[in-house]
Amino acid sequence: SSGQGDLGDLWMLRCDSAATGTASWELVAPSSEHTLIARAAATLSPVSLSDSARPARLVLFGGYDGGICLNEVWLFDTRTAVWTMLLPCTTQQAVDVSVRPDARSGHSAITHNSSSEVVIFGGLAVDNFLNDVHSLSVRTRQWTRH
Repeated sequence: SSGQGDLGDLWMLRCDSAATGTASWELVAPSSEHTLIARAAATLSPVSLSDSARPARLVLFGGYDGGICLNEVWLFDTRTAVWTMLLPCTTQQAVDVSVRPDARSGHSAITHNSSSEVVIFGGLAVDNFLNDVHSLSVRTRQWTRH
């Protein structure tokens, strides 16, 4: 890579063995039925879709594509290397517009409630700093403003 422009690539650190302490980086070649836009300053949070499972999926929220901030939500399955769009930027599929967070970049995110909920805080929306908290239930695809 030349180090120029948005890459849009995904790398995983594989910890081969706790006993030997070896690890290696692997470039992942994910697939998707939609086009995932390269972006900067997004968050990627581990989630679980069942009570007993260890997190095997990652939620990607927001970011900046070089022109606009985003508020779409993607789910990445680490076992199958497939991206699924949960909530697009342009429509409000099954989401109340009044509680959906504004498009943003540079925000913080954590996983909460048995790894099935992602909580986001703050960030930057175009030229405005944000000071709000929202949570997304990955199971129901519903946002809550706190």
